[in-house]
Parts: sequence; structure tokens; C-alpha cells
Amino acid sequence: MIRYAMRTQAGGLHGENQDVVAADPAGGTFIVADGIGGLADAAATARTVVDQFPRRLCEHVTAIRAPGVTHAVTEVVAELNERVRREARSGPGTTGTTAALLLVRGGAALAVHLGDSRIYLARDGRLDRLTEDHVREGRLTRFVGMPGEVVPGISVHELSAGDRFLLCTDGLTGSVDDEALGAILNTAADLEGVCERLINSAAAGGTIDDVSVIAVQYGGRGDGAAQQR
Repeated sequence: MIRYAMRTQAGGLHGENQDVVAADPAGGTFIVADGIGGLADAAATARTVVDQFPRRLCEHVTAIRAPGVTHAVTEVVAELNERVRREARSGPGTTGTTAALLLVRGGAALAVHLGDSRIYLARDGRLDRLTEDHVREGRLTRFVGMPGEVVPGISVHELSAGDRFLLCTDGLTGSVDDEALGAILNTAADLEGVCERLINSAAAGGTIDDVSVIAVQYGGRGDGAAQQR
């Protein structure tokens, strides 16, 4: 059984919320995308990625543990990257977005990301970051919409009952450290409570960026039914 909750909240940096989130628990997909501030159509690009990426991935990945999964995911990302560049209203190189996607299927989880949106795993009181930020000297080095070859971060993880995942944009991690994230994920009684505490912690930490979070739980910890906000 998969439960989830999610929240997104606009910050004060842009005239719109450039984060986009989506969840399909029946298909086992969860995704956050953060349109790159200052680039044209960033929010629209994030929406395109959220709409297309999970569907295309599920079409190409039939088994998470299959030997060719890395190649299949990379091909999907390359196709998506070219589509974003081709359809950019102001031309290639004028828009882009980060993306962090989790696919849960058959007792395993596939984590895919580009940029500085992150995926974490909370298990047995620990917190492990499953992604490594694609950033150098304050600039994104990999994102959807970038020129040239695009290589996503990809990892496969065996699941245990009670595992909790967090997908989030940098509006959260820029103001809340990993220790605080772990405390919230491991102690909150329900997933709605996880999301509320994360959003409140980001605000208390002084973030002015958009903040988006998805909390996903595999198996039982005694939560109630998942809800979406």
C-alpha cells in the first residue's frame, strides 16, 4: 500500500508559483519540478515535465530491477529535454526546470532527478539523501531544457514496510537542514502532518522561494488514508 500527501506554497521571488507537483499512487509515480527563476516560461515548462515525465517513464520502464533500466530512463529524459527545447516559445535555451521523480513498483523504488530538487528516504529513525545536487558555483549543471547531453541521476532502492520518502524543491532545503527534515519525517504521525511541519519549518527558516513537498509512505505505520492538498 502506498500513501502520500503533498503541499506547494508560493514564495515571494516570482509573480507565480513556479513549482509543480503531482502524484499518481495507482501508477506509483510522484514528481516535483521547479521552474528555473528568471527564465521565460519556467512555470509552463515545469508543468510540461510533470505532465509528461511520469507517463513516458511508465511506458518505457516495465521493471525497476531490469538490467536496462538506466538506459531506458536516460532515453526518456533525453526525449523530454529535446521536447522542452523545441517547444520553448522564445527558442532553445530560454527555459528550464529541475525535476525529481519517484517510481514505486514491485517492492522497489526508482529515484530520478535533475538539478537541486531532492529525494530523501526515512527508515528506522535514519534519513538518507538519495540524490546529489547538480549545482556548481551556485548554478545548475543539469536540468530539463539544458543544451547538449542530459544525464539524470538514477538509483534503485529495495523497499521495507514503513519507508517514508520526501520529494522536495530547494525552497525547503535552502532553509531547513537534513537533521530537521529527518526529525519531522521520522516522528510525525501522519503524512499530512509531515507536509504541514515541513512547510512551516521552511517559513520559519526564512525562505522566500516557492516550497513544494511530497511525502510518500510504503506499507503501514498506522497512518490514516492519504489525502492531497
